[in-house]
Amino acid sequence: MNMLFHNLFRYHDFGLLFYRIVFGLSMMAHGYFKFAGGQNTLYAIGHTTAQFGVPDGFLLLGMAAAAAELLGGFLLILGFLTRLGALLIAFTLFIATVAAWDGGFFKWDYPSQMMFGAIMLFIAGPGRYSVDSAFTKR
Repeated sequence: MNMLFHNLFRYHDFGLLFYRIVFGLSMMAHGYFKFAGGQNTLYAIGHTTAQFGVPDGFLLLGMAAAAAELLGGFLLILGFLTRLGALLIAFTLFIATVAAWDGGFFKWDYPSQMMFGAIMLFIAGPGRYSVDSAFTKR
């Protein structure tokens, strides 16, 4: 019971490491499976931007979304350029959230929650257990 009511800030770096790893793995899996789905899947992912007035280039946009998730997740796991990785993911998931908005709560809720997680990592940073921490002064 003590753990529930006392300050556990001394563990926050471990918490950030844990979150970066599981969130990064999830994002890498999403990116990988987009690529694994082939051209049709990538085109379909990119085609969601048509509702924003994008006329073509859907395959390239689908590849960019998959690459952002794959690369962003990898950067988060390493804790290297963590904020850049978080921005790549947050931007991609912002587009996914807005694109799914008309589909109802259960269509846009998941990408929005993942986007908020990426924003949290952007704000909080990678923590002590990261490559980034080797380049910053404490």
